[in-house]
Amino acid sequence: MELVWHSSFASLTGYSGSSLAFVLGLDARGVAVRPLYLYGADRDEHVMMGRIHPRIAELQRAPVRFDAPQVVYAPGDRFSKNSGRYRIGFTMLEFDRLPQEWVQQANQMDEVWTPTAWGADVFAASGVTRPIFVVPLGVDSGRFEPGEPRAHLTDRTVFLSVFEWGPRKGWDILLRAYRAAFRAGDPVVLVLKIDCRAPGENPVRELATLLPMPSPPVVLLYNRSLDAQRMAELYRSADCFVLPTRGEGWGMPILEAMACGIPAIATDWSGPTAFLSRENGYPLPIRGLVPADAGGAYGIGAQWAEPDADALVDLLRQAVQHPDERRRKGLRAAADANRWTWDRAVERVCARLKETGIW
Repeated sequence: MELVWHSSFASLTGYSGSSLAFVLGLDARGVAVRPLYLYGADRDEHVMMGRIHPRIAELQRAPVRFDAPQVVYAPGDRFSKNSGRYRIGFTMLEFDRLPQEWVQQANQMDEVWTPTAWGADVFAASGVTRPIFVVPLGVDSGRFEPGEPRAHLTDRTVFLSVFEWGPRKGWDILLRAYRAAFRAGDPVVLVLKIDCRAPGENPVRELATLLPMPSPPVVLLYNRSLDAQRMAELYRSADCFVLPTRGEGWGMPILEAMACGIPAIATDWSGPTAFLSRENGYPLPIRGLVPADAGGAYGIGAQWAEPDADALVDLLRQAVQHPDERRRKGLRAAADANRWTWDRAVERVCARLKETGIW
């Protein structure tokens, strides 16, 4: 069983982190997988990132077999890099339609993979005519798991949000709703773990503008890289995760929080609908779809969700006022997240490749 996995493996991106999980999982199952850096020579990624997983580096010493099937796991305008005997494009997006270039390149593949049934419907509606299959992502259940109740800040409800700074994540909706839901002296705190590398952006200034004094308290973790163990500790330090995103291809932080037994308030649209329910969390309704021009080049001509800000105020208050319900949802969230492990995701990859007859 041979496979070339064409992607990135060391950058601080969702694609890179999940690529690492897929490749290591396939390798553990005995697949002769060859990780191939998508954006240059393999050593380019080593030099740029200054670090690479040792097993990835070891696997990259093998020659590239162009007669093996190849997965390009990246944004859909990179599918043309696929040079395999059997070509698979694997991607996701946060809008209600794909850019035309993505569609054109997808239709040059033998088949296309995407993590959710919602995504598969978007691909088909956008004009992808090649076979489309749902191949989910996963969560590291060995690291992201429930822990002991926290021993600090027991006198208040801790909300946590983890996201890369940008309009898609709905931080503006979150901050306005948080300030509307609570007063400065209420026993709550909102912890924001924000990553922002874009020049010219100033999240601290934006936060100060939307949260003038007096406002309920906010803790900011800004551009702090945490490994999986520290991230799991951060999730477990919260009572409720919250992310009023305008669109997700998957929604990894939501699922990681759930795996740690933390229920999530998250938008009831796009990728998270695969694993978020009223039983294990707080699906946030939307008011409708709106133009996604603020989402960058990929969003031009597409739409994404407008989360219901008033409903978010109600859900924030509900999470505080009903702690027993919140804990029940958290227990169910942890149990449901166990259905979305990396082992299950890798198993689906292997099963699909066997179904094609190329293995």
